[in-house]
Amino acid sequence: MMFRHTRERARDGLLLATSLAALAGCGADHDSTSVEPLGGASERPAPSPESEGPSPAPEAASPEPTPVIPSDNRSETNAPVASGTGSQTSSEGAGIEMGTGQVPPPPSSLFAVPTEVYGPDFATSASYIPVVTSLDVPRIELGSAREVTGRASVAAIGAYLFIAASSAPVVERFEVQADGSLRDAGRLSFMNYGLPDFFAIDPWGAVFINPEKAYIFNGSDGSLVVWNPTTLEITGEVPAPPGVSRMGYNFESVSVVRGNRLYRIFTLLNYDTWEFLPAPQYLAVYDLDSDTLLSTVEESRCPQLYSRPFIDERGDIYFSGWVWTPGLTLTSDYPASCALRVLAGQDTFDPDWQLNFAADVTGGREGAVLRYLGGGKALLDVFHAERTSIDAATDPEDLVNTPNWRLWSIDLATRTGAPLEGLDFKAGGYQDVAVGDRTFLMTFNDDYSETTAFEVKDGQAVRSFQVQGSSYHMVQLR
Repeated sequence: MMFRHTRERARDGLLLATSLAALAGCGADHDSTSVEPLGGASERPAPSPESEGPSPAPEAASPEPTPVIPSDNRSETNAPVASGTGSQTSSEGAGIEMGTGQVPPPPSSLFAVPTEVYGPDFATSASYIPVVTSLDVPRIELGSAREVTGRASVAAIGAYLFIAASSAPVVERFEVQADGSLRDAGRLSFMNYGLPDFFAIDPWGAVFINPEKAYIFNGSDGSLVVWNPTTLEITGEVPAPPGVSRMGYNFESVSVVRGNRLYRIFTLLNYDTWEFLPAPQYLAVYDLDSDTLLSTVEESRCPQLYSRPFIDERGDIYFSGWVWTPGLTLTSDYPASCALRVLAGQDTFDPDWQLNFAADVTGGREGAVLRYLGGGKALLDVFHAERTSIDAATDPEDLVNTPNWRLWSIDLATRTGAPLEGLDFKAGGYQDVAVGDRTFLMTFNDDYSETTAFEVKDGQAVRSFQVQGSSYHMVQLR
């Protein structure tokens, strides 16, 4: 079975979202500088999901300067350690301040922020992975970022940064030096395991348990490949749950770890025919100590629950769907979108709890992509059908691209909610990224050539940094 990894984007590898021109808060606080990435070797991952094998970097993928957001008079808060900013790099990688002969102190914080820049017609792409010292700046620059072909995915565990290219099933490992530079520290190939064409180590493609155990999800057959991030050795395989595949349909699957259990959702769909089977779908539960499948439970109350799940403070796990299915509900007899949970200490869905977005929270509006903010509050992407007309000729796929979606903040206990202040109507879908105790919302312009990050603060979306290309995740290295 071919697995087509969409990274929660459109079926052609990219959701051509309607422009986010109505974003509020454009004059949010920023200092007057951009962040240049710390020095690093040039390399890169990932072609489009349709590509077979590495693609040449497109000419249009070269990072170009983009106008910086107008800033206020806040003083400069970030002093990047980067090539071309008044420092030079020694053979050991430590930056030496020009004219002083002294090595500056190592940065206290480091972040890797991968971003994908598309070529003409989105046929090819290149990714850039800047390592920066702060996210509290108006812009992250790509001038000295590590470069890879296609779409890059990253993960961090222990002292290492891991980078994968979607064009080949290979994980590369880098040691993060004191000055923030990256040093090659080995690579591991999964070429012999029949993985699909699109490879990733983000939450849909991999799970990092600890420095000595991680899993790669094999979307071709639903199995897991077990490997050791420290020794860079493959240590085993966990077979796919029996009966979860179906001829003519692809897997969408995502997992979450709680204690010594891994919980993975299996759903079935076909992007070419825009079919998203509401049933069957399965919750598979694995034991992390023995690398064994414990149980597989079929669930049909809520359709397509493969959006990234979250765990609240009590240990309950919440599952929801992506923005593809609300359009089907509004144009056919497809089931309404909703969320389910697995209670702490349990390995099956709670039979007595179901959050119906339209009926319970949004005043009849369909929604998707439930994400946790903490304290019983969550985000929900809500489609405002009152802003458009829907009839028998409406294409449900087209509804995803219209600027009629808005993020709501909802209370899971009281089942109440309201639009999130600071972020206006947009196209369907968003990505949230947790960095420490901070939550960022990654939003894209109409052609995915620019990403704007908003930070959620006190129930509002506050404009943060911009970066060229499409950036949907990042990791903190220090």
